[in-house]
Amino acid sequence: MTKNKLLWKKKKLRKVVNSDNAIDAGVDIMLIAFDVLSSPILMVVRILRYAFNKFIRGYVIRGIKWILNKLLGR
Repeated sequence: MTKNKLLWKKKKLRKVVNSDNAIDAGVDIMLIAFDVLSSPILMVVRILRYAFNKFIRGYVIRGIKWILNKLLGR
């Protein structure tokens, strides 16, 4: 390569790689990493909420009704 082409490529590279672009790339990488790491946690939370609504909530409501019926004498 000639010296002029090498200087031109160096200048072009400096225009492309600047602090704004580096910060943007870093933020994008951190957002993607956070999304990947948080999604398994969200799956566990969704499963626990489903289990609570499906099983525990029914038992709690049934127990409250039983206690109220015994207290009120119905």
